[in-house]
Amino acid sequence: MNYARPFLDELSELGYVRDRDFVVEFKIAENVAARLPAMAAELVALPVDVLIAEANLAQIAARDATKSIPIVFTLSNDPVAAGLVTRLSRQGGNITGVTTLSAALTGKRVQYLTEAVPTLTRIGIIWNANIPSMRTTTLKATQDAAETLGVGADVFDTHNPDELDAAVEAIARQRLDGLVMLTGLSIVREDQQVPELAAKYRLPQIFSDVEIVRAGGLLYFGSNYKLMYQKAARLVDKILKGSDPGDLPIEQPTEPGLIVNLAAARRIGLAIPESLIAQATEVIP
Repeated sequence: MNYARPFLDELSELGYVRDRDFVVEFKIAENVAARLPAMAAELVALPVDVLIAEANLAQIAARDATKSIPIVFTLSNDPVAAGLVTRLSRQGGNITGVTTLSAALTGKRVQYLTEAVPTLTRIGIIWNANIPSMRTTTLKATQDAAETLGVGADVFDTHNPDELDAAVEAIARQRLDGLVMLTGLSIVREDQQVPELAAKYRLPQIFSDVEIVRAGGLLYFGSNYKLMYQKAARLVDKILKGSDPGDLPIEQPTEPGLIVNLAAARRIGLAIPESLIAQATEVIP
């Protein structure tokens, strides 16, 4: 999914007409984090009325670029730990946004993977090491959940698409029983990269990025990203109508979902238990 679409559609629902009421300036770093500070500075210099920042490194660049232009972030798993805001309610400053609360949900990912593979004893955890705050939030929560469930866990740091390939291959080589991948969209070569390689090695997988499952991954559990972008649009609407971003509480997800991809299960020869299918909010046939 192009997440700009639900954002722009929601603005349309709120009565805005693109190119009449607002203009969108896109900056995409294409996985080169070093480009982000200059991109943020360019947008501030235009100037823009609101900055929208999608991922953690972009959010940090936006925060460092301006203390006056309102910033609305999306897809932040823990904006307090990341240093974007000091708290989730009336935090002051020029930043507000929508959090995934990924750390709070991540323990369920390990649980769902064990339900899909009852014989699972050891997993690989792949995480985006370009986002250091994840180490003490989402990554730690995943490790803690594995320990609670009696599942061993090996951690694989990744910074770019080639390291993702190497991580999956290492998990297969070490004969681990499956993998959990955390926040990978900013470092994948293409959405199907990890699902295709995991299928080659017949590795069960669960992801925190819904687009990877729609591209062929096995399981997804997490926030409703479309709804999050709609919420971000509503925050922008309030700011454009005069609200102070520091007075707007951080929006939190209320509708986490479990997606089961049966086609992906067939590719790796895995029979998904009916009890897990019954819990799914969406089943891909």
